[in-house]
Amino acid sequence: MTKALPAIRKSLLPAAMFLFLTAGLSCAGFAKEAVWAPPALQQLITEALENNRLLQSKADLAKAFEKRIPAAGALPDPKIGFALQSIPTDSFAFDQEPMTQKQIFVEQTVPWLSKLDLRSEAAAADAREKQAELEAARLELVRDVALAWYELGYVAESQQINDELTELMGRIRRDAQTRYGVGRGLQQNIYQAGVELSRLKDEAVRLENRRTTIEDRLHELTNRCEHASIDAPANLPEPGVVLSADKLAAQALEKNPDLKGMQARIQTARAQKQLAQKDYYPDFNIRLTYGQREEDRTGRDLPDFFSAAVAMDIPLWHKRKQSNAVAAASGNQFSAQNQYRDLRTRLPYRIKSLAAEINDTRRRYRLYTEELIPQAGQWARSAQEAYEVDRVAFDTMIDARIRVLKYRREATRLFYDIYQKRAELEAWVGGTAEAKH
Repeated sequence: MTKALPAIRKSLLPAAMFLFLTAGLSCAGFAKEAVWAPPALQQLITEALENNRLLQSKADLAKAFEKRIPAAGALPDPKIGFALQSIPTDSFAFDQEPMTQKQIFVEQTVPWLSKLDLRSEAAAADAREKQAELEAARLELVRDVALAWYELGYVAESQQINDELTELMGRIRRDAQTRYGVGRGLQQNIYQAGVELSRLKDEAVRLENRRTTIEDRLHELTNRCEHASIDAPANLPEPGVVLSADKLAAQALEKNPDLKGMQARIQTARAQKQLAQKDYYPDFNIRLTYGQREEDRTGRDLPDFFSAAVAMDIPLWHKRKQSNAVAAASGNQFSAQNQYRDLRTRLPYRIKSLAAEINDTRRRYRLYTEELIPQAGQWARSAQEAYEVDRVAFDTMIDARIRVLKYRREATRLFYDIYQKRAELEAWVGGTAEAKH
């Protein structure tokens, strides 16, 4: 960012208005709908979404839960068995007694009506909850990458301003030395400029450490194996659009993945409660048996037997078992409903608060770029001219010169705050924040 920062950004305002409304067209995959991003940030986001291991783990878990849906609605496996019946213990012969049989049977447990449908419904709701958690994790990752990248931009521009301040203080100190040498200045002015230079050097070290930390954070989020250079934001357009809080709140209520996950949790709890209520009704166990008999000792051919049986559960201990299971399932449902209502109530306020912060920060940024920085520049030039003819003190001149760059740095902080708050807002909204003119 150069000294012409305000003018450049003003000239880019029409482009900014267009970019904020159409930036989703330049995004790919999930990130296309998740966040506004210039190309350099989009590349980092895509890399993070593709390589982040924790995200891949959540995606695998969501797929695993999807596979459970058909299994949950399937009948229990049938059983096949073999038996020997009524064998005399004195001879263990198969033809001694007419009731002796070699049996083969098949058995199938059939749950009470709609139990399988409810189990399938609960499994499907579980899968939707895991998918919503995956969406939330993606949005969180996109937000974290954007926050770190914009912070990198602020630090990079702060380093540039620090360099300009260091160069300025060097010139001022040399000028103070010259004026002191000819008897027109005070020695304390030289020392004061030296103290400012030392402070700026300390700040430069802290900024470099901060930049390294942010770059490491971006490498962590993108899961890079090797350290690679990351370009800081440059020539970003001024975010000159105004956000509509009401529209964003409505968008958040529709798209927020945390809300979707809680809705799915409510559906799971509701299905589990209905299942617990169905446990008052018995499951059936159906058995079909074929018994083969040998000829008796007289050579008479004995007919084989066919048997059928049905057994069912009796909820004899329902006060301790089924009733408590229903009560527990009801508690889970109430808990899920209260969590959903709480977030649904708080979410619009959070969205409106962030939108208001963005709009207020944008107005403050305009105040700095359109009034404070130009006025400080005029003050600095006037103070410099007056100092050269010994009409103002050294302190006044140096404060005026430094104030311009400090205001530029504060404006830079506000500029990137807008982008960071927008990224945070889009994570809550569940997609790109729409704007109005």
